[in-house]
Amino acid sequence: MANADSSTSASSESLASSESPAQNVRPERRGPPPNPLYHPLFLPVLLVAFCLWFGWDAFLTTDPDMLEHQTFNQVMFFITLPICLWVVPRGIKEHREDQEKAAAANTQAAGKSD
Repeated sequence: MANADSSTSASSESLASSESPAQNVRPERRGPPPNPLYHPLFLPVLLVAFCLWFGWDAFLTTDPDMLEHQTFNQVMFFITLPICLWVVPRGIKEHREDQEKAAAANTQAAGKSD
């Protein structure tokens, strides 16, 4: 039984040593995985969803139960609309900057490993 264990560990070591460093450029993650609430597009997507919800309930619904809340939905739609128009482009810009920083860090890490 010990021979089987040693042969599998030896084969996995030879497999790992046969990989070139260029193939294994994935950086190790430090710490816990990132929280999705910190994603730069989380708040813009949430606000757009609320804006669409309020807009639907304020102007397009024919449900008689929702008509008694029509004024509230209209006010909230007109509050969330400019906030969405301000936050969405900023979120997209921040997301692109994060992607560019990550790409630059990956190319820099790949350049150091060569």
